[in-house]
Amino acid sequence: MDWVRLLSRLLQAESLPGQEGEAAALLLEALKGMGLEAGLDEAGNVEALLGEEEPEVVLAGHLDVVPVGDEALWPHPQGAVVGGSVFGRGAVDMKGPLVAMLLALEHLRARPLRGRVRFLATVQEEVGGLGSRYAAERLSPLAFVLGEPSGRRLMRGHQGRAEVFVDLEGEARHAALAGPENALYDLAEYLLSLRELPPHPGLRLTPTRVDTFPGARNQTPEVVRLYLDVRYEPEADPERLLEVLKTLGPASVYLPEEERASGEVRMRIPALWPPYRLPSDHPLLRVALKALGQEEAGVWPFTTDAPYLGAKAPVLGYGPGDPGLAHTLREHIPLAEVEAAGRDYVRLVEALWNAA
Repeated sequence: MDWVRLLSRLLQAESLPGQEGEAAALLLEALKGMGLEAGLDEAGNVEALLGEEEPEVVLAGHLDVVPVGDEALWPHPQGAVVGGSVFGRGAVDMKGPLVAMLLALEHLRARPLRGRVRFLATVQEEVGGLGSRYAAERLSPLAFVLGEPSGRRLMRGHQGRAEVFVDLEGEARHAALAGPENALYDLAEYLLSLRELPPHPGLRLTPTRVDTFPGARNQTPEVVRLYLDVRYEPEADPERLLEVLKTLGPASVYLPEEERASGEVRMRIPALWPPYRLPSDHPLLRVALKALGQEEAGVWPFTTDAPYLGAKAPVLGYGPGDPGLAHTLREHIPLAEVEAAGRDYVRLVEALWNAA
């Protein structure tokens, strides 16, 4: 497998959520070229299986990426290999880790198998995790190894995130004829009350944006919408926060939902991305740390597919690449790090098999 060329082509294949087909086809071609049975499930997730007997370990990642943005602002073209690194959207988040997993499958094919390993590349992680939610309904492995970038440090979870809408109703009137009643004044009062809220343990609340509807600049708004970003630890209670927010003023406070579709699968997904935290003393986490020669696991600063996969089996996070480069115009990954991660995935899989 010419994995450097594969990674470059993957980065050139724009795979926004719901448009992962080209990247999926490249992975299927590579997997079948390795002699593995590979295909798409009903949601469009790429799957392949090596080995037959349990225990099963799943190497999991996602196909979709955020938009490239203005390509003229990138230091190099998408997929360019420069100075031992490959540049492009998805290099670390997370096509580089997916290619490292393919390298692990190549290594494992040449070794005695003490279990089976499933490769899983899901769709729509960036917009709510439709692919992983669907896949988790039918998989029951010993463990998932989730390849989000971590600088090759083992991770055991992350905070949760919610996006809260606060709608304040007004009356649409011509600005030249408007009176003192205006939903924007209500917004000012609401924000002041919000600023005075006492801290909630394990929870951080940040106003991020305001929209008005219909949105004309010479008209008072029918609705003013305030957007709140909520980050929370597993022990925090976001539902309790919603109840408190409803008491601050004459506002409708709620979590929006979006209907997402991929292949034959449709889901309504709320703007709530749960936290995930594997206990620091979990036996499989201790096994993984020993296999990698690390003392303790970290915690990602961003949300992942771990909560949906973790409903069925423990999730161990581990991926090549600097997570601080994800979603930036400098996203790139050293080729040597991809190769090293491929060998590390072999260590992880075999250690987990042996532990079972």
